[in-house]
Amino acid sequence: MGNKSKNLLIVTTLIAVVGIVTIGTIWGASLYFNSQYANEHGGCMPGQVNHKVVIQNDKVSPSSTVGLHCETLTITNQDDIAREVAFGPHEDHVAYDGIREELLTKGQSLTVTLVQTGNFRFHDHEHDEVQGTFVVK
Repeated sequence: MGNKSKNLLIVTTLIAVVGIVTIGTIWGASLYFNSQYANEHGGCMPGQVNHKVVIQNDKVSPSSTVGLHCETLTITNQDDIAREVAFGPHEDHVAYDGIREELLTKGQSLTVTLVQTGNFRFHDHEHDEVQGTFVVK
């Protein structure tokens, strides 16, 4: 075997090893980050159905949403005033997917993973007549 052939074999082997190491690293990192996400979101993995709710003109639309465990719910504020979105009844907020309340200015959204089954409500803490419900099966 000539020097040119040996060099080509060495370069090809190095490229293959680097490729295998890179693919293995990406695969391992993906497993790690997916397990971290699942641990933080009740065992759910990303990529499920996303239900969308909009707050606009002092109303929540749709006012009630039905979803399945591990799907997501995104609440978007389209009003000119900030909305302090809170879960549970007014003055007795509870956390859902780790969030008790969050301030949303116009155009901002809040997404929760439907990690707990049952019937739930959310409302604007400052204007509690602006409210909606969601059912998780």
